This record gives sequence, C-alpha cells and structure tokens, in this order.
Amino acid sequence: MRFLKNKIRLAQEALQRKQQKAFIRPLKAPSQDVSRSEEENPTQRPCASYSEHLWASTFTKPDKNIIINYGKAIFSFAMSDLAKQYIGRYFQNEALNIASFNDFVAELKPRIAGYKNFEAVFTVSETDSEEIALYRRVLKMLGVVFMKYYSVSWIINGKITHKLVYLKNRYSIMRRITKEPIFLF
Repeated sequence: MRFLKNKIRLAQEALQRKQQKAFIRPLKAPSQDVSRSEEENPTQRPCASYSEHLWASTFTKPDKNIIINYGKAIFSFAMSDLAKQYIGRYFQNEALNIASFNDFVAELKPRIAGYKNFEAVFTVSETDSEEIALYRRVLKMLGVVFMKYYSVSWIINGKITHKLVYLKNRYSIMRRITKEPIFLF
C-alpha cells in the first residue's frame, strides 16, 4: 500500500511542477525605448505552453469526424451479439446468414469517409443483389435502433471530447440513415 501512496504522491508532485512550468513566463527587463527594435520579431515571443487536452478541446473542430465515429459505432453495434436479437425479431421470415452479414459490415466499416459514403451504405440500389439489398435493409434498421436507444449511452460513456455536439447531431445522422421517417417501435 505504501508503494501505491508513494507513486500517487510522486505523480501529483510531477503534475504540479509541470503546471507551474507551463504558466511561468520569463519577465523582460523594462526598456527605456517604448518602440520595438527592428531585429525583434513579434511572432517569436515566449508564451505559456498549453496542455494537449486543452489544445485539443479548444482549437479543434468539434464535428470534424462525427460521421466517421457514428459510422464505426453503428457498424460495431451491427456486428455485436445485442444486434442479433433485433435481427431475429424483425427479420424472422428472411433467409439471413449472420456470418456473411458480419463479413459485409466488416468490409464496409473502413469505407466511411464522409456523408456521401455514409448515405450510400444504407441505400439500396437497383444493381444490388437480393442478398446485398437485404443486408442494407438490416443495417439500416440496426442503425436506427442504435441511434434511438444506444447512441446516448455511447456518447456519455465514451472517450468523445465534445459530447454535446454529438448529442445535438443525433437526429441529422438518423435522417441521413433513413432518408424517410421510419418508426419501428
């Protein structure tokens, strides 16, 4: 127990030293000349360094990867055991091979790069075979289930920095999945 307490104490001291270093700025001696000298470059002034978490949460665009993250979460949900319950409930009469469906979803997962790719995954085209059309319908249904019932838990309990942005964009992502209102429950 004493080793753990000692480790915690050392970590806290290191954190305090790091924070003190980050906010200490060297003071310049006051000069008598108010104007800047010609050789001094105003862009090379010393400034306090920011911690990486502050830098990431303050200066990045919060919705930059939102569609990619939602897509990966929907596809992970579609391959989970929890999704099999929904597939069994709503697609009892369809001849659906779960292993080939999981292969289909695993193949699509890395392809999500933007809104158009995301919408194309859930859209059934005329060139799709019966099996692929069924897989797309199942994926669309699972996407709606995830967005309605599991996305809030995923956002709140995940490592997402801008949780409020993800919560606000839930409806627009669901609209992109369905393209028309869908009411399963």
